Amino acid sequence: MSSAVAAPARRTRVAVTAAYAVQGGGFAVVLTSIPGYKDRLGMGDDVVTLVVLGVCVCAGLGSALSGTVSARRGSRVAVVGGLLLAALGIAGAGAAPTWPLFFAALAAYGVALGTVDAAMNMQGIDVERAYGRSLLASFYAANAAGGVLGALAVSGAALVGLGQPVALPLVAAVVAVAAVVLSSRLVGERGRAPDGAPGAARTPAPDAPQGEHDAAAPGARVAAGTIALLGVAMVAFPVADSAISSWSATFLRDVLAASAVVAPLGYAAYQATLIVSRLTGDRLVERLGRVRVVRWGGALGALGFLAVAAAPGWPVAVLGLAVTGLGLGVVAPLAFSAAGDRAREAVAAARGTGTGSPAAAADGTVESVTDRAVARLNVFTYVGAVLGGVLTGVFATADQLRAGFAVLAVLAAVSAVLAGRFRPVAAAADVSGATVAR
Repeated sequence: MSSAVAAPARRTRVAVTAAYAVQGGGFAVVLTSIPGYKDRLGMGDDVVTLVVLGVCVCAGLGSALSGTVSARRGSRVAVVGGLLLAALGIAGAGAAPTWPLFFAALAAYGVALGTVDAAMNMQGIDVERAYGRSLLASFYAANAAGGVLGALAVSGAALVGLGQPVALPLVAAVVAVAAVVLSSRLVGERGRAPDGAPGAARTPAPDAPQGEHDAAAPGARVAAGTIALLGVAMVAFPVADSAISSWSATFLRDVLAASAVVAPLGYAAYQATLIVSRLTGDRLVERLGRVRVVRWGGALGALGFLAVAAAPGWPVAVLGLAVTGLGLGVVAPLAFSAAGDRAREAVAAARGTGTGSPAAAADGTVESVTDRAVARLNVFTYVGAVLGGVLTGVFATADQLRAGFAVLAVLAAVSAVLAGRFRPVAAAADVSGATVAR
Protein backbone atom coordinates (compact mmCIF):
# COMPACT_ATOMS: atom_id res chain seq x y z
CA MET A 1 0.00 0.00 0.00
CA SER A 2 1.11 3.57 -0.54
CA SER A 3 2.16 5.68 2.42
CA ALA A 4 -0.98 7.83 2.01
CA VAL A 5 -3.17 4.81 2.76
CA ALA A 6 -0.93 2.72 5.00
CA ALA A 7 -0.93 4.81 8.19
CA PRO A 8 -4.71 5.30 8.61
CA ALA A 9 -5.41 1.74 7.52
CA ARG A 10 -2.97 0.48 10.14
CA ARG A 11 -4.77 2.46 12.83
CA THR A 12 -8.06 0.88 11.85
CA ARG A 13 -6.45 -2.55 11.77
CA VAL A 14 -5.21 -2.04 15.34
CA ALA A 15 -8.71 -1.04 16.47
CA VAL A 16 -10.34 -4.06 14.83
CA THR A 17 -7.65 -6.30 16.33
CA ALA A 18 -8.36 -4.86 19.77
CA ALA A 19 -12.10 -5.45 19.33
CA TYR A 20 -11.45 -9.12 18.60
CA ALA A 21 -9.27 -9.34 21.71
CA VAL A 22 -11.85 -7.69 23.96
CA GLN A 23 -14.55 -10.05 22.72
CA GLY A 24 -12.32 -13.07 23.34
CA GLY A 25 -11.45 -11.93 26.84
CA GLY A 26 -15.06 -11.40 27.88
CA PHE A 27 -16.11 -14.74 26.44
CA ALA A 28 -13.36 -16.58 28.31
CA VAL A 29 -14.27 -14.92 31.60
CA VAL A 30 -17.95 -15.82 31.27
CA LEU A 31 -17.39 -19.47 30.40
CA THR A 32 -14.37 -20.39 32.54
CA SER A 33 -16.39 -19.06 35.48
CA ILE A 34 -18.90 -21.92 35.12
CA PRO A 35 -17.54 -23.89 38.12
CA GLY A 36 -17.95 -20.75 40.21
CA TYR A 37 -21.54 -20.29 39.03
CA LYS A 38 -22.25 -23.89 40.04
CA ASP A 39 -20.87 -23.35 43.52
CA ARG A 40 -22.43 -19.91 44.07
CA LEU A 41 -25.91 -20.70 42.76
CA GLY A 42 -26.02 -24.44 43.45
CA MET A 43 -26.41 -25.47 39.81
CA GLY A 44 -25.95 -29.03 38.59
CA ASP A 45 -24.48 -30.13 35.27
CA ASP A 46 -27.96 -30.47 33.77
CA VAL A 47 -28.69 -26.81 34.54
CA VAL A 48 -25.34 -25.75 33.12
CA THR A 49 -26.23 -27.61 29.92
CA LEU A 50 -29.44 -25.61 29.63
CA VAL A 51 -27.56 -22.37 30.29
CA VAL A 52 -25.06 -23.13 27.53
CA LEU A 53 -27.90 -23.98 25.16
CA GLY A 54 -29.67 -20.73 26.01
CA VAL A 55 -26.55 -18.66 25.38
CA CYS A 56 -26.05 -20.37 22.01
CA VAL A 57 -29.66 -19.79 20.94
CA CYS A 58 -29.47 -16.13 21.96
CA ALA A 59 -26.16 -15.79 20.13
CA GLY A 60 -27.77 -17.15 16.96
CA LEU A 61 -30.45 -14.49 17.30
CA GLY A 62 -27.75 -11.89 17.86
CA SER A 63 -25.98 -12.95 14.69
CA ALA A 64 -29.16 -12.44 12.67
CA LEU A 65 -29.69 -9.10 14.41
CA SER A 66 -26.17 -8.08 13.48
CA GLY A 67 -26.94 -8.50 9.79
CA THR A 68 -29.95 -6.20 10.10
CA VAL A 69 -28.15 -3.57 12.17
CA SER A 70 -25.09 -3.61 9.91
CA ALA A 71 -27.25 -3.19 6.80
CA ARG A 72 -28.87 -0.07 8.24
CA ARG A 73 -26.23 1.52 10.46
CA GLY A 74 -22.95 -0.21 9.67
CA SER A 75 -21.04 -2.99 11.40
CA ARG A 76 -19.29 -0.48 13.69
CA VAL A 77 -22.59 0.26 15.44
CA ALA A 78 -23.19 -3.48 15.86
CA VAL A 79 -19.72 -4.02 17.35
CA VAL A 80 -19.87 -1.12 19.80
CA GLY A 81 -23.48 -1.68 20.84
CA GLY A 82 -22.85 -5.41 21.20
CA LEU A 83 -19.80 -4.90 23.41
CA LEU A 84 -21.74 -2.55 25.69
CA LEU A 85 -24.54 -5.10 25.99
CA ALA A 86 -21.93 -7.79 26.65
CA ALA A 87 -20.55 -5.70 29.51
CA LEU A 88 -23.99 -5.58 31.10
CA GLY A 89 -24.36 -9.33 30.71
CA ILE A 90 -20.96 -10.07 32.25
CA ALA A 91 -21.62 -7.79 35.23
CA GLY A 92 -25.07 -9.32 35.71
CA ALA A 93 -23.74 -12.88 35.60
CA GLY A 94 -21.28 -12.09 38.38
CA ALA A 95 -23.63 -10.10 40.60
CA ALA A 96 -26.91 -12.00 40.11
CA PRO A 97 -28.05 -13.49 43.46
CA THR A 98 -30.71 -15.77 41.96
CA TRP A 99 -31.14 -18.10 38.98
CA PRO A 100 -33.69 -15.95 37.08
CA LEU A 101 -31.45 -12.87 37.16
CA PHE A 102 -28.43 -14.98 36.25
CA PHE A 103 -30.26 -16.51 33.26
CA ALA A 104 -31.43 -13.07 32.11
CA ALA A 105 -27.88 -11.72 32.29
CA LEU A 106 -26.48 -14.61 30.24
CA ALA A 107 -29.32 -14.29 27.71
CA ALA A 108 -28.33 -10.66 27.17
CA TYR A 109 -24.71 -11.71 26.91
CA GLY A 110 -25.64 -14.35 24.32
CA VAL A 111 -27.36 -11.80 22.08
CA ALA A 112 -24.33 -9.53 22.42
CA LEU A 113 -21.96 -12.40 21.64
CA GLY A 114 -23.63 -13.24 18.33
CA THR A 115 -23.99 -9.59 17.35
CA VAL A 116 -20.33 -8.78 17.93
CA ASP A 117 -19.01 -12.02 16.42
CA ALA A 118 -20.77 -11.44 13.08
CA ALA A 119 -20.02 -7.71 12.93
CA MET A 120 -16.33 -8.21 13.79
CA ASN A 121 -15.98 -10.58 10.85
CA MET A 122 -17.53 -7.96 8.58
CA GLN A 123 -15.00 -5.46 9.91
CA GLY A 124 -12.16 -7.93 9.49
CA ILE A 125 -13.01 -8.67 5.85
CA ASP A 126 -13.19 -4.93 5.14
CA VAL A 127 -9.70 -4.41 6.55
CA GLU A 128 -8.40 -7.51 4.76
CA ARG A 129 -9.61 -6.16 1.42
CA ALA A 130 -8.18 -2.72 2.09
CA TYR A 131 -4.80 -4.33 2.70
CA GLY A 132 -5.16 -6.60 -0.31
CA ARG A 133 -3.98 -9.72 1.51
CA SER A 134 -5.14 -12.33 4.03
CA LEU A 135 -5.48 -10.99 7.60
CA LEU A 136 -8.44 -12.73 9.22
CA ALA A 137 -6.34 -15.41 10.89
CA SER A 138 -4.35 -12.69 12.67
CA PHE A 139 -7.57 -11.10 13.94
CA TYR A 140 -8.64 -14.46 15.33
CA ALA A 141 -5.24 -14.72 16.98
CA ALA A 142 -6.06 -11.52 18.85
CA ASN A 143 -9.39 -13.06 19.87
CA ALA A 144 -7.53 -16.08 21.24
CA ALA A 145 -5.04 -13.84 23.04
CA GLY A 146 -7.93 -12.11 24.73
CA GLY A 147 -9.23 -15.54 25.70
CA VAL A 148 -5.93 -16.41 27.37
CA LEU A 149 -6.00 -13.20 29.39
CA GLY A 150 -9.63 -13.78 30.35
CA ALA A 151 -9.00 -17.35 31.52
CA LEU A 152 -5.91 -16.28 33.46
CA ALA A 153 -7.93 -13.48 35.05
CA VAL A 154 -10.43 -16.04 36.35
CA SER A 155 -7.58 -18.19 37.64
CA GLY A 156 -5.96 -15.17 39.28
CA ALA A 157 -9.22 -14.10 40.91
CA ALA A 158 -9.58 -17.58 42.41
CA LEU A 159 -5.97 -17.47 43.61
CA VAL A 160 -6.43 -14.20 45.52
CA GLY A 161 -9.95 -15.06 46.73
CA LEU A 162 -11.77 -12.39 44.69
CA GLY A 163 -15.43 -13.40 44.39
CA GLN A 164 -17.49 -13.29 41.23
CA PRO A 165 -19.73 -10.41 42.44
CA VAL A 166 -16.62 -8.22 42.37
CA ALA A 167 -14.41 -9.81 39.69
CA LEU A 168 -16.95 -10.01 36.86
CA PRO A 169 -18.22 -6.42 37.16
CA LEU A 170 -14.59 -5.29 37.01
CA VAL A 171 -14.16 -7.21 33.75
CA ALA A 172 -17.40 -5.70 32.48
CA ALA A 173 -16.08 -2.20 33.14
CA VAL A 174 -12.98 -2.96 31.06
CA VAL A 175 -15.14 -4.21 28.17
CA ALA A 176 -17.39 -1.13 28.28
CA VAL A 177 -14.46 1.31 28.36
CA ALA A 178 -12.81 -0.51 25.46
CA ALA A 179 -16.00 -0.29 23.39
CA VAL A 180 -16.17 3.47 23.86
CA VAL A 181 -12.48 4.02 23.12
CA LEU A 182 -12.51 1.85 19.98
CA SER A 183 -15.74 3.22 18.53
CA SER A 184 -14.10 6.08 16.61
CA ARG A 185 -11.40 3.86 15.11
CA LEU A 186 -13.47 1.02 13.65
CA VAL A 187 -14.64 0.78 10.04
CA GLY A 188 -17.24 3.48 9.48
CA GLU A 189 -20.72 3.45 8.06
CA ARG A 190 -21.89 0.80 5.64
CA GLY A 191 -20.40 1.24 2.21
CA ARG A 192 -17.27 2.84 3.61
CA ALA A 193 -13.75 1.58 4.10
CA PRO A 194 -11.25 1.48 6.91
CA ASP A 195 -9.09 4.56 6.66
CA GLY A 196 -8.84 5.46 10.32
CA ALA A 197 -11.28 8.35 10.25
CA PRO A 198 -14.88 7.82 11.35
CA GLY A 199 -17.28 8.11 8.47
CA ALA A 200 -14.58 8.73 5.91
CA ALA A 201 -15.10 7.26 2.47
CA ARG A 202 -14.14 3.65 2.03
CA THR A 203 -11.18 3.61 -0.34
CA PRO A 204 -9.70 0.40 -1.68
CA ALA A 205 -5.97 -0.09 -1.43
CA PRO A 206 -4.10 1.06 -4.57
CA ASP A 207 -3.51 -2.55 -5.60
CA ALA A 208 -7.12 -3.61 -5.04
CA PRO A 209 -9.28 -4.32 -8.09
CA GLN A 210 -10.91 -1.07 -9.17
CA GLY A 211 -14.69 -1.06 -9.21
CA GLU A 212 -15.02 -3.85 -6.69
CA HIS A 213 -16.46 -1.58 -4.01
CA ASP A 214 -18.56 0.84 -6.00
CA ALA A 215 -20.14 -1.10 -8.88
CA ALA A 216 -23.39 -2.81 -8.03
CA ALA A 217 -24.51 -6.22 -9.27
CA PRO A 218 -28.31 -6.28 -8.93
CA GLY A 219 -29.64 -9.48 -7.41
CA ALA A 220 -26.23 -10.80 -6.33
CA ARG A 221 -26.42 -13.22 -3.40
CA VAL A 222 -24.42 -16.15 -2.13
CA ALA A 223 -26.66 -19.19 -2.53
CA ALA A 224 -28.15 -20.69 0.63
CA GLY A 225 -26.79 -24.09 -0.31
CA THR A 226 -23.28 -22.68 -0.61
CA ILE A 227 -23.54 -21.09 2.83
CA ALA A 228 -24.97 -24.30 4.29
CA LEU A 229 -22.16 -26.48 2.92
CA LEU A 230 -19.51 -24.03 4.04
CA GLY A 231 -21.20 -23.87 7.45
CA VAL A 232 -21.16 -27.65 7.81
CA ALA A 233 -17.50 -27.65 6.78
CA MET A 234 -16.58 -25.11 9.46
CA VAL A 235 -18.76 -26.56 12.22
CA ALA A 236 -15.85 -28.51 13.74
CA PHE A 237 -14.32 -25.36 15.19
CA PRO A 238 -17.36 -24.07 17.09
CA VAL A 239 -18.02 -27.63 18.28
CA ALA A 240 -14.51 -27.77 19.74
CA ASP A 241 -14.58 -24.20 21.01
CA SER A 242 -17.91 -24.59 22.78
CA ALA A 243 -16.99 -27.91 24.36
CA ILE A 244 -13.63 -26.69 25.60
CA SER A 245 -14.80 -23.28 26.79
CA SER A 246 -17.90 -24.67 28.49
CA TRP A 247 -16.63 -27.96 29.91
CA SER A 248 -12.83 -28.07 30.04
CA ALA A 249 -12.65 -26.44 33.47
CA THR A 250 -15.38 -28.74 34.79
CA PHE A 251 -13.66 -31.79 33.26
CA LEU A 252 -10.31 -30.94 34.80
CA ARG A 253 -11.79 -30.25 38.23
CA ASP A 254 -14.50 -32.93 38.54
CA VAL A 255 -13.04 -35.80 36.48
CA LEU A 256 -9.29 -35.31 36.81
CA ALA A 257 -9.29 -33.78 40.33
CA ALA A 258 -7.55 -30.53 39.34
CA SER A 259 -7.69 -27.62 41.78
CA ALA A 260 -9.71 -24.42 41.26
CA VAL A 261 -6.48 -22.67 40.28
CA VAL A 262 -5.55 -25.32 37.69
CA ALA A 263 -9.04 -25.89 36.23
CA PRO A 264 -9.11 -22.80 33.95
CA LEU A 265 -5.63 -23.58 32.57
CA GLY A 266 -6.91 -26.13 30.05
CA TYR A 267 -8.86 -23.38 28.32
CA ALA A 268 -5.84 -21.09 28.56
CA ALA A 269 -3.64 -23.72 26.88
CA TYR A 270 -6.23 -24.17 24.14
CA GLN A 271 -6.38 -20.42 23.54
CA ALA A 272 -2.59 -20.11 23.57
CA THR A 273 -2.22 -22.61 20.74
CA LEU A 274 -5.03 -20.90 18.87
CA ILE A 275 -2.77 -17.85 18.87
CA VAL A 276 0.12 -19.85 17.40
CA SER A 277 -2.15 -21.43 14.79
CA ARG A 278 -3.65 -18.13 13.75
CA LEU A 279 -0.45 -16.10 13.78
CA THR A 280 1.03 -18.60 11.33
CA GLY A 281 -2.20 -19.35 9.49
CA ASP A 282 -2.03 -16.62 6.85
CA ARG A 283 1.51 -17.60 5.87
CA LEU A 284 0.62 -21.28 5.81
CA VAL A 285 -2.26 -20.54 3.46
CA GLU A 286 0.07 -18.68 1.13
CA ARG A 287 2.48 -21.63 1.05
CA LEU A 288 0.16 -24.64 1.21
CA GLY A 289 -3.24 -23.34 0.16
CA ARG A 290 -6.39 -22.89 2.17
CA VAL A 291 -7.81 -26.37 1.49
CA ARG A 292 -4.68 -28.21 2.63
CA VAL A 293 -4.35 -26.12 5.80
CA VAL A 294 -7.95 -26.86 6.79
CA ARG A 295 -7.61 -30.58 6.00
CA TRP A 296 -4.53 -31.05 8.20
CA GLY A 297 -5.91 -28.77 10.90
CA GLY A 298 -9.11 -30.80 11.20
CA ALA A 299 -7.17 -34.04 11.53
CA LEU A 300 -4.91 -32.60 14.22
CA GLY A 301 -7.91 -31.28 16.14
CA ALA A 302 -9.50 -34.72 16.18
CA LEU A 303 -6.29 -36.24 17.58
CA GLY A 304 -6.24 -33.64 20.35
CA PHE A 305 -9.77 -34.49 21.41
CA LEU A 306 -8.88 -38.18 21.58
CA ALA A 307 -5.97 -37.32 23.89
CA VAL A 308 -8.34 -35.42 26.21
CA ALA A 309 -10.79 -38.33 26.26
CA ALA A 310 -8.06 -40.82 27.23
CA ALA A 311 -6.12 -38.55 29.63
CA PRO A 312 -5.04 -40.27 32.88
CA GLY A 313 -4.44 -36.92 34.58
CA TRP A 314 -4.86 -33.20 34.04
CA PRO A 315 -1.42 -32.56 32.41
CA VAL A 316 -2.24 -34.89 29.50
CA ALA A 317 -5.68 -33.32 29.14
CA VAL A 318 -4.20 -29.83 29.03
CA LEU A 319 -1.76 -31.02 26.33
CA GLY A 320 -4.63 -32.53 24.33
CA LEU A 321 -6.56 -29.29 24.55
CA ALA A 322 -3.49 -27.45 23.29
CA VAL A 323 -3.20 -29.81 20.30
CA THR A 324 -6.87 -29.30 19.48
CA GLY A 325 -6.40 -25.53 19.42
CA LEU A 326 -3.33 -25.84 17.24
CA GLY A 327 -5.22 -27.87 14.66
CA LEU A 328 -8.60 -26.14 14.54
CA GLY A 329 -7.46 -22.56 15.15
CA VAL A 330 -7.54 -21.48 11.51
CA VAL A 331 -10.82 -23.14 10.50
CA ALA A 332 -13.19 -20.30 11.38
CA PRO A 333 -11.20 -17.38 9.91
CA LEU A 334 -10.60 -19.30 6.70
CA ALA A 335 -14.32 -20.11 6.49
CA PHE A 336 -15.19 -16.43 6.58
CA SER A 337 -12.47 -15.65 4.04
CA ALA A 338 -14.06 -18.30 1.84
CA ALA A 339 -17.46 -16.64 2.32
CA GLY A 340 -15.92 -13.39 1.08
CA ASP A 341 -14.66 -15.22 -1.99
CA ARG A 342 -18.08 -16.71 -2.66
CA ALA A 343 -19.51 -13.17 -2.45
CA ARG A 344 -17.06 -12.00 -5.11
CA GLU A 345 -18.07 -14.89 -7.31
CA ALA A 346 -21.78 -14.16 -6.79
CA VAL A 347 -21.31 -10.50 -7.74
CA ALA A 348 -19.26 -11.43 -10.80
CA ALA A 349 -21.94 -13.90 -11.90
CA ALA A 350 -24.73 -11.36 -11.43
CA ARG A 351 -22.86 -8.73 -13.42
CA GLY A 352 -22.19 -11.20 -16.16
CA THR A 353 -25.84 -12.17 -16.55
CA GLY A 354 -27.37 -8.78 -15.82
CA THR A 355 -30.00 -10.33 -13.55
CA GLY A 356 -31.95 -8.44 -10.94
CA SER A 357 -33.67 -5.04 -10.89
CA PRO A 358 -32.33 -1.48 -10.53
CA ALA A 359 -33.97 -1.27 -7.11
CA ALA A 360 -31.74 -4.10 -5.90
CA ALA A 361 -28.52 -2.51 -7.13
CA ALA A 362 -27.64 -0.92 -3.81
CA ASP A 363 -27.56 -4.36 -2.21
CA GLY A 364 -25.43 -5.87 -4.96
CA THR A 365 -21.96 -4.59 -4.11
CA VAL A 366 -19.27 -7.00 -3.02
CA GLU A 367 -19.39 -5.44 0.45
CA SER A 368 -23.16 -5.76 0.95
CA VAL A 369 -23.25 -9.30 -0.47
CA THR A 370 -20.34 -10.23 1.82
CA ASP A 371 -22.06 -8.76 4.90
CA ARG A 372 -25.18 -10.82 4.30
CA ALA A 373 -23.16 -13.98 3.68
CA VAL A 374 -21.10 -13.44 6.83
CA ALA A 375 -24.19 -12.91 9.01
CA ARG A 376 -25.77 -16.11 7.66
CA LEU A 377 -22.59 -18.16 7.95
CA ASN A 378 -22.02 -16.94 11.49
CA VAL A 379 -25.22 -18.68 12.58
CA PHE A 380 -23.39 -21.98 12.03
CA THR A 381 -20.98 -20.90 14.75
CA TYR A 382 -23.80 -21.40 17.23
CA VAL A 383 -25.06 -24.57 15.60
CA GLY A 384 -21.61 -25.93 16.41
CA ALA A 385 -21.73 -24.33 19.84
CA VAL A 386 -24.96 -26.18 20.60
CA LEU A 387 -23.47 -29.46 19.37
CA GLY A 388 -20.29 -28.97 21.38
CA GLY A 389 -21.67 -27.58 24.61
CA VAL A 390 -24.92 -29.47 24.86
CA LEU A 391 -23.68 -32.81 23.55
CA THR A 392 -20.79 -32.77 25.99
CA GLY A 393 -23.18 -31.59 28.71
CA VAL A 394 -25.41 -34.60 28.13
CA PHE A 395 -22.41 -36.83 28.69
CA ALA A 396 -21.48 -34.77 31.77
CA THR A 397 -24.92 -35.34 33.25
CA ALA A 398 -24.36 -39.08 32.79
CA ASP A 399 -20.87 -38.79 34.33
CA GLN A 400 -19.32 -39.76 30.98
CA LEU A 401 -17.42 -36.63 29.96
CA ARG A 402 -14.60 -38.75 28.54
CA ALA A 403 -17.03 -40.35 26.09
CA GLY A 404 -18.31 -36.90 25.19
CA PHE A 405 -14.87 -35.71 24.18
CA ALA A 406 -14.37 -38.90 22.13
CA VAL A 407 -17.57 -38.15 20.19
CA LEU A 408 -16.34 -34.59 19.61
CA ALA A 409 -13.16 -36.03 18.10
CA VAL A 410 -15.31 -37.66 15.42
CA LEU A 411 -17.18 -34.40 14.77
CA ALA A 412 -13.91 -32.48 14.55
CA ALA A 413 -12.90 -34.64 11.60
CA VAL A 414 -15.69 -32.97 9.57
CA SER A 415 -13.38 -30.09 8.72
CA ALA A 416 -10.79 -32.43 7.25
CA VAL A 417 -13.38 -34.29 5.20
CA LEU A 418 -15.03 -31.13 3.81
CA ALA A 419 -11.91 -28.99 3.43
CA GLY A 420 -12.56 -28.60 -0.30
CA ARG A 421 -15.35 -26.14 0.52
CA PHE A 422 -12.71 -23.63 1.62
CA ARG A 423 -11.27 -23.14 -1.88
CA PRO A 424 -10.09 -19.63 -2.79
CA VAL A 425 -11.92 -17.34 -5.19
CA ALA A 426 -11.87 -18.38 -8.83
CA ALA A 427 -9.87 -16.09 -11.10
CA ALA A 428 -12.95 -15.72 -13.28
CA ALA A 429 -14.75 -14.03 -10.37
CA ASP A 430 -12.54 -10.95 -10.53
CA VAL A 431 -15.15 -8.20 -10.66
CA SER A 432 -12.77 -5.79 -12.36
CA GLY A 433 -11.44 -8.09 -15.04
CA ALA A 434 -8.05 -8.62 -13.39
CA THR A 435 -6.99 -11.71 -11.50
CA VAL A 436 -7.80 -11.42 -7.80
CA ALA A 437 -7.26 -14.97 -6.61
CA ARG A 438 -5.00 -15.13 -3.60
